[in-house]
Amino acid sequence: MKVLVFETSKDRAKLISDLLDDYRYKIHINYEGNEVLNNVQEVKPSLIIVNASVRPDSGVGIVDKIKSDPRYSKIPMILISNFNSTELTAKIKKYTNVDYLVEPFKIKNFRHIVERWINFRSLYVN
Repeated sequence: MKVLVFETSKDRAKLISDLLDDYRYKIHINYEGNEVLNNVQEVKPSLIIVNASVRPDSGVGIVDKIKSDPRYSKIPMILISNFNSTELTAKIKKYTNVDYLVEPFKIKNFRHIVERWINFRSLYVN
């Protein structure tokens, strides 16, 4: 299974990669947040993880681009933010198959959410 990560921090990207390494996922990291749809097309991920502060687009902008494209709209996504925002939560709720995690989060919860979406994807999404 492939996981595409949009993350600006190399340390956080390594942490996410290390956390998911036990599950033998292939992790692909985009540090720039650019060429979003090209990355999704190339990688064909089972799950996408996005940091809310990725630039040049915001994390919500990346979610919007992917969810607006009918080819990729069914791919589950996890948006990670370092602040709890009701505005951000409201924006994310309009999309299907998107979870919102606020840092700091428990590693066990993160892994559980990733596993749940990977299993969902493999069972129900073509």
